[in-house]
Amino acid sequence: MFGLNFIKADASTYLVEFRKGRKTREGVGISFYYFGMSSTLAAVPVSSRELPFIFSLQSADFQPINVQGQLTFHIRAPEQAMQMLNFTIDKKGKYVTDDAQSLEDRVLRTAQVLIRDYMQQLGLRQALLSAPGLMAFLLERLAESESLAKLGISVLDVAITAITPSPETSRALEAEVREQLLKESDDAIYVRRLSGIEQEKAVKEKELATEVAIQRKKQEIDEARIEAERSVAQKQFLMDQERLQASIGAEKQRGELIRLESDNLRAQADATAYGIEQQLKAYQSVDPEVLKALTMGKMTPEQLIAQAFDNLARGDNRIGNLNISPDLLQSLMGDR
Repeated sequence: MFGLNFIKADASTYLVEFRKGRKTREGVGISFYYFGMSSTLAAVPVSSRELPFIFSLQSADFQPINVQGQLTFHIRAPEQAMQMLNFTIDKKGKYVTDDAQSLEDRVLRTAQVLIRDYMQQLGLRQALLSAPGLMAFLLERLAESESLAKLGISVLDVAITAITPSPETSRALEAEVREQLLKESDDAIYVRRLSGIEQEKAVKEKELATEVAIQRKKQEIDEARIEAERSVAQKQFLMDQERLQASIGAEKQRGELIRLESDNLRAQADATAYGIEQQLKAYQSVDPEVLKALTMGKMTPEQLIAQAFDNLARGDNRIGNLNISPDLLQSLMGDR
């Protein structure tokens, strides 16, 4: 009524009232009455906003690529933004120009120029894998951008959601990657088979080495056994030699003993023969009859009877036939 209006800004809107070219009121989330005929209002949104984008660019090797992502920014200096753009609103709260909407376009163009410069330095394969590096690059360069600083804009975050080639290039890359994967699969199968062969070879070598070691051990055992038998045989030979030498020594001693016994017996026999010879020499000068008488004195009855029978058979008085009855012989023999 009478040009008096009321306006109330929310907590994310920086509201300014101009009267006669000067600021009369300003702030975030304020409300007041004003005269529409003499006052001008400007509203600057200061909340963070998200700008999705998708840019069609070229890589360093002239391959088309699409970069898709999202920017998050806010107006940190509303006064600077109002100096560069027109944020005037009417009594219904509508912007009187399109400058507020063009703000987002300026931010996107700045990001697009930076992304284009970055991608033109990379080949297709590098570009498709450059999302982390591109995000760090954008955050750094957007923070240093003079155009955004003049607008009072601060970029809060950058997200790259996809970097894709054209469908034809994608199919070609898929085919190439598929062939590479198949080749790697074949290589893996070959390597696995080769590894199996190598492992089997190693097992065979281990088995052969074990067999050789066993045979060598058996040979060492046989050699040790033969050496032991040889040592035993040598010792047995030495014992036999010692035993033989001992037997030879014993035989020599026995022979020496026998020789000594023979010499002793010979000497004894010579002494006995010499005694008999001397005795016989003494008997040669004695009358045989005397000797006979001397001998008969020492004879037993049997010897005397035998001598009598012998005398009957000798000399001139020998008897041709003599019969002796058993009774006579028994009487002559007496009790014997």
